[in-house]
Amino acid sequence: MRDERKQRTRERVAATALRLFAERGFEAVSVAEVARVAGVTEKTVFNHFATKEDLVYSGDQRFEAQLVGAIGARPPGTPVAAAVAGFLLDLYAGFGGDPARQERQAVLARLVTASPALRARERRILARYAATLREHVARELGVDGDEDDLRPQVIAEALIAAHGVVIGAFRRATLSGAPPEAYAPRVLASAREAFGLLAGLP
Repeated sequence: MRDERKQRTRERVAATALRLFAERGFEAVSVAEVARVAGVTEKTVFNHFATKEDLVYSGDQRFEAQLVGAIGARPPGTPVAAAVAGFLLDLYAGFGGDPARQERQAVLARLVTASPALRARERRILARYAATLREHVARELGVDGDEDDLRPQVIAEALIAAHGVVIGAFRRATLSGAPPEAYAPRVLASAREAFGLLAGLP
């Protein structure tokens, strides 16, 4: 019960922050104001989110857990890279079908494009994803702990770089004002081609 209450508080704070940021811009809204509107203390906000930027990227840890879960659930003999590519492509395929998700993506696109602080935070998050993937690829290759073998890092960086490029393409399309049904199939097809370049990686 206590964990559920904490999760509801976290979700309420994140939703409040995103609404305020969407209305006035990320830099124009303080954490203290987010706390006041959400009906919590500023300390409570920071208990749930280490930084102001994390209020925008509130789902990053869940995404990372799902990514790791996709690796763990892959069929025997399936390379880590293939499992990651499949997970990401399934994720992208859902971008155009849910109005609430579309609206959230549009808000995020505007916020991140306008804020150097958010873009810097996103780069750190992507680097963390790459580090997580590197560990799994290293185990797949049997070189866990071998710092001289560069393959795990190269493979992990390639996958996460491709993910970042696709997210950027979706954001640009979103900001163009075109409806999702006009751009989502095109971006998804390009994403499939891009990840196809990585086919055959361990």
